[in-house]
Amino acid sequence: MLHTEREANGRRAALIKLAALSGVALSGDALAALAQAQDPSMAPGLLSGDALALTAVLVDHIIPATDTPGALAVGAHRTISHLLQACATVQQRQSFMAGLARVDARAGQRFAALPASRQVALLRAMDEGKPPFAAEDRQFFRELKSYTLFAYYTSEAGATRELAYLPVPGGFKGNVPVRSTTRTWAI
Repeated sequence: MLHTEREANGRRAALIKLAALSGVALSGDALAALAQAQDPSMAPGLLSGDALALTAVLVDHIIPATDTPGALAVGAHRTISHLLQACATVQQRQSFMAGLARVDARAGQRFAALPASRQVALLRAMDEGKPPFAAEDRQFFRELKSYTLFAYYTSEAGATRELAYLPVPGGFKGNVPVRSTTRTWAI
């Protein structure tokens, strides 16, 4: 049976709403893909160009690649962009964008163009609220770290390669004998 595009979009929207109501944790990339499938003209997220590139550099320092992929490799910067677009208030978006602008301003030039050692020194100063950064920069960096951790640990690599994912912790030990005549219960 063929369905119209309108029916398919309605089903996608219903599934997204059901997942949100059920508290299902979907990664930002999965949410972005679902949202874009629903409306192809929709931009994938709030950040673009220089802001997305700066966020990519920052998340790469927050969770660098080791024997597991880092935040950049799992697309945490794109997930953050989508989360800001889909979940943040206008004030939170403006605050985040202002925080990114302050990072470049306090660095004295484009942060991404600095050598890695200088970037790390500036991030440490921002994390501690030391000059050239202020308390609002420290708050921005904490928020960015929070977004980065969420984006990373809800990604497939973060959830399965970094963390130990157990679909049924401790295993399943059934204690009800099942026969061909046993009725099934719906809970």
